[in-house]
Amino acid sequence: MSEDGEQPPDGRLVGGRYRLAERVGSGVNGTVWRAFDEQGERYVAVKEPRPTGDPQDEEGRRAVHRVVHEARAAARVDHPAAVAIHDVLLDDELPWIVMELVEGEPLDAALARRGPLADAEAARIGLAVLGALHAAHGVGIVHRDLKPSNVLLEAVSGRVVVTDFGIGGAGHADGRETSAGFAAPECVSGPGAGPASDLWSLGAVLRTAVADARSGLLGPLLERLLDSRPEGRPTAQEAARVLAEAAGASSPEWALEAAAPGAGQGFGGRTTTTAPATNPAVSAADLHDPSGDPVTAPEPRRLSALSAFALLLQKKPERG
Repeated sequence: MSEDGEQPPDGRLVGGRYRLAERVGSGVNGTVWRAFDEQGERYVAVKEPRPTGDPQDEEGRRAVHRVVHEARAAARVDHPAAVAIHDVLLDDELPWIVMELVEGEPLDAALARRGPLADAEAARIGLAVLGALHAAHGVGIVHRDLKPSNVLLEAVSGRVVVTDFGIGGAGHADGRETSAGFAAPECVSGPGAGPASDLWSLGAVLRTAVADARSGLLGPLLERLLDSRPEGRPTAQEAARVLAEAAGASSPEWALEAAAPGAGQGFGGRTTTTAPATNPAVSAADLHDPSGDPVTAPEPRRLSALSAFALLLQKKPERG
């Protein structure tokens, strides 16, 4: 496998629109390219997934359809800390996912470069990730592969961006699809992933990020997040309160209000709505289903109070 920055052959044009410029990342689930959108006149990130099977046979066609379905579902996750999906298309019978281009580095690379984070900075990042997870769970999506490499830190603004939602769709995860050390116990040898599984993974990410996971400000919260029993983990509201306090922000009491019944199933269904969402909706014309069926565009969503609070902490804390 060659290093990131590899040039695509002949500057390939994907979907008649996206000109691949260079490879920016690669893993078991696919390759991500920096590309120029010749219609929108902007740079984007284009992911080339690796679906299983031969796209010419039935198994392969089902795998392609699953990737498109999952990407379409992920496009509904509307939160400033969730990567925005602009387009899903087929090229040479293979699916391609077009996302916003985040100029920054993954959390694991940042930790390798500068060492563990102070509790306040880790809490700021954790609260943003929690907001993105909350938005995903609200539309029935479990991330299932949350790990430091899927948490991007934007270089200039300090914005936190979570990528790779729903590797296998909105159902249960197969433990083999998850990353060692960041998958909840029930994903590896239990019934599969649910919203509480993402909370366990958040705890594992924060444990990796801080200097002292046992005695620091986040120690008690990490112990609860990493409870082997899903029912023993804190709610998002409880975790948000601790993270906000550790980040030096006011306790988000207004974010803990219960929503009207049926407002959402993630984190106990306690979701309230406030500010309009910031990510543009993906239009039906921009999504192409391999079955030929029309694809329903995501409805515009509104940020939950928890998500809106996380947005307030997206700027880097000022240093004294």
